[in-house]
Amino acid sequence: MIIVNVQTAYNQIGKPVFISWRVMMIGVDLLRWLKRRRTASAASVSPHNDALANAVRRIIATNDLTLLDDLSQADYDAVAVRLATQMSDPRVLFRFLWQRARAAPERLLTLVRCMQAVDTPGALWVIRVITALSEGRAGDSAANPVRQALIDCLPALDAALDQVVQRQRPPIRVLHRLFKALAPELAAPRLMRLAFDEATPASLAWAAAEWLVERLPDRAAPDESPTTPAARSRRIYVDGLTGATGIQAQGAAALTSFSASAADAVRSERLGRALLTNTSLSPEIRLAAVDLLMRRESPPWTLLADACADESEIVRRGTLARIGACSTREAIATLVRLTLRSGMPVDVRLAAVMRLSAETRWDVAPVLQRCASDPSLPLAGRLRAAAALGRRSVNLPRLLALIRDPQLCVDVRAAAARAAAFPTAAPHLIRLILDPAMPPPVVTALVEALATPACRAAAQSALPALTRLLAVARADVSLTLAIIRALGAFGGDEAAAALAPLAGPGALTRLQSVVSPDMLDLPVETCLERALLPAPMMTRLLRALANAPTVAEQPTTLAQFLAHEADLVRCAAIESLTRCGGARAREAILAAVGYFASPAVAAALADAISALDSLSDMLTVVVNPALDPSVRWHVADRLAQRIDGPAALREAWMRSDLDAFARELIIETLGRHNADASAAFLARLACDSALSPALRERALEALEGVEDASLEGPLMRLVNDTRLAPELRGRAAASLPTSLSPATRAILRDLLRPDSPPAPVIVGVLRALGRARDAAALPIMLRYSLDTDPAVAQAAIRALAASGDAAISPALTRVALSPHADAAVKLIAVESLLQLGEPDAIRLLRPYLQHRSILMQMRAFRLLADAGQIGNEAERLVCDRRCPAPLRLCALDYAPNSASGGALLAALINDPGEDPAVRAAAAARLNGRDHVVTLAEVALDPMSLLNVRTACMAALSVSGATDALLALSALTDHEDDPVARERARQELWSLAMQPLNDSTAPSPLV
Repeated sequence: MIIVNVQTAYNQIGKPVFISWRVMMIGVDLLRWLKRRRTASAASVSPHNDALANAVRRIIATNDLTLLDDLSQADYDAVAVRLATQMSDPRVLFRFLWQRARAAPERLLTLVRCMQAVDTPGALWVIRVITALSEGRAGDSAANPVRQALIDCLPALDAALDQVVQRQRPPIRVLHRLFKALAPELAAPRLMRLAFDEATPASLAWAAAEWLVERLPDRAAPDESPTTPAARSRRIYVDGLTGATGIQAQGAAALTSFSASAADAVRSERLGRALLTNTSLSPEIRLAAVDLLMRRESPPWTLLADACADESEIVRRGTLARIGACSTREAIATLVRLTLRSGMPVDVRLAAVMRLSAETRWDVAPVLQRCASDPSLPLAGRLRAAAALGRRSVNLPRLLALIRDPQLCVDVRAAAARAAAFPTAAPHLIRLILDPAMPPPVVTALVEALATPACRAAAQSALPALTRLLAVARADVSLTLAIIRALGAFGGDEAAAALAPLAGPGALTRLQSVVSPDMLDLPVETCLERALLPAPMMTRLLRALANAPTVAEQPTTLAQFLAHEADLVRCAAIESLTRCGGARAREAILAAVGYFASPAVAAALADAISALDSLSDMLTVVVNPALDPSVRWHVADRLAQRIDGPAALREAWMRSDLDAFARELIIETLGRHNADASAAFLARLACDSALSPALRERALEALEGVEDASLEGPLMRLVNDTRLAPELRGRAAASLPTSLSPATRAILRDLLRPDSPPAPVIVGVLRALGRARDAAALPIMLRYSLDTDPAVAQAAIRALAASGDAAISPALTRVALSPHADAAVKLIAVESLLQLGEPDAIRLLRPYLQHRSILMQMRAFRLLADAGQIGNEAERLVCDRRCPAPLRLCALDYAPNSASGGALLAALINDPGEDPAVRAAAAARLNGRDHVVTLAEVALDPMSLLNVRTACMAALSVSGATDALLALSALTDHEDDPVARERARQELWSLAMQPLNDSTAPSPLV
């Protein structure tokens, strides 16, 4: 009775009454039972309820649910609810109402009320009914009764989903229909729970993720991150396909974990496609999507090819790089399509060509031939394609077709000619070089191909043709040089006879015969403006201007330019004569020695004479006073490096017909290469009073640094001979060996004690005592360190530093700080303090960076750099335009090798008001791969000075990046800038002709 009153009070007031806790606990339990059974209290029983109860009993007794059809709608619901609570198996009622709902939709709401009246209506019944309500089978789902019924069923739905998750085989198709019909705001949280809950079976979780993407494309996933890898993968999948910002926040690394998850290939491809085509994502995530797609057994090559045309440079180049790294047939086919599609970005096409040029597994020769003939491709790609055809001899017909095609670019035809270096190609190449319609650059490349080792044996019959061609190629130095090298490769007396005139003055005469004598004194600018020279010579002049490191090193007149070209011809002829060998070649080389030679020609002649391996020939050149001195010096230098050379030079000294230059040359060469073994000979010369003082001093200079104790006596006699010139005595003292006897040291100290010994003697004795580390001479050295003669003071300070005694540091510090000492002396004192490890030396050295003498500044800077104390001084000096250019160039060598250093160099290059020498040096030191855009902009700027632009072109060529190749290709089209055009063509030619490595493919895009 108490319990009924509690329930009644609760129903009437709407809130619990205050009773004892025992009564409350009992009441709660019974109320829960009452709620579950849905039976009315005794106080509320009415005649109408008795009638409903009778109907319920009658239906249960007869087991005839059709009796419900005789009731009104209100009684129908009440009786059905009572039946649900009293039947042993309410599912029979559920099935009956489900069937009646087909004809009468309102019965579906009755079924909902019945399900709410029982504890466990069954998960499938809950799902089935909620699906029907959401599909509108009970009426419009937005109507208030239906919507309220849906809301009332949500707790049951959550419980049903919890039960479904625990099944081994969840009803995925049933759930799919449910979530397809359920309103988005109701489906979203439940789908997310199923998709990202670690308790959900994998099959159902992935299905939920798919439904979430399908039904809720614009709804973001929850902020909470899943805890398990599989759940995180599903979160990535949903975020990626719905375009949510979550994938952007997670970054590209998230896709790596996804690729390692249990997601199947179809889902991986679907996610990769969605991310790759989503242009709002970062390039890094989109490239990670490319990696995800590339891990598939059959990647979507069409989609990847389309990504190579993306507006984002990072995406298209990164995608192409990943395609290029794959060597499958499909990947190569994709590269082929990218190469041949004219609508593709030019950088992609160029990179694809560069990758195909390194392909060895698949035959891409037809594509390379088409690329070489395609004028829409940059010149770099066409050159590389033509050169790559030279990998296989079976491509010879394709190469010959390119060579013979008059519609092609001359450079491409020349590249094809140079690549056709096959033994079977020799007859074709010989016929082609005799074709008068063949352009000179192509003929030059054909000759170079004939001279290669592969063609040499098969091209011996080309010797007469080359000889005739050499006679008519006077104006074309490039072709002349190619023919000369080819003749040297073939060898023989016939080749030597053709080369002999070019090893001497005939080279210059040959070139000067092409132009009129009154043109020789014309400035080169005038020759270019008026087009007074033949086309091949004009091209060579443009290259000479472009290759000059500075403006000062460019040729100024035509005569100067022709002289330089003649030197190149002479050097090539001399080298080829050396390769020919034989008596005819030897005769030509020795004859060429009799003519004036530039330093380059002199070095070439010396190498050629040394290669003849004739000691007598070399000695003849050294002792012949009629020959060019530079040739004699180079030959003597190589002679001294032979095993029998020093002895031959010492014997040659006895010849009575030696001139003074030869004697001085012998002394200098022996001192440089054989001083220790020739010490006795040199000492004898130094002591020979019959020789001139200059030769004796040369001999003493050659002995400096020789550690031979036997020299001590004769040299000390020279030091003590007061009849000799002070310079000779001082030089003898400076050449004394380190291991001096105590008596000799005492004598040397006594020489320094008089008040006014000659300064050269003081300097030499101080140097000898310093090298000997004579501790007894330290007071004398300290006294002379304050001498007014800078040479004496410097020698004394260096001698003190050589002693290695740190106790002299205070004295050296006083010298470094003395206001009366010479600046050079003070700097040497600071340098000596550095050698002794004095910590204050760095502080004393820094002020010299602002000294008025540039030599002092550079010396101080290098001392700081060698001590590792450069700090930020290098960067400061580089940026200070008030500093002399030599110091700034020196500081550039120590610019920080970091991102800040690269930015500094790039800023210098971009500054048009900067010193051109500094800009060019900065370009030479800049990392081309990291600053391609900067180098390309300056190289393409016609307002920049030529030496700066050429330095940028050289840096671009070294980098080999796609942007660098594009910039160089663009420069080759500048008709109004011929000098830069020729330099760019030269750089591209060098890149195209580089040997291709079969084992590794180049990185197509950087």
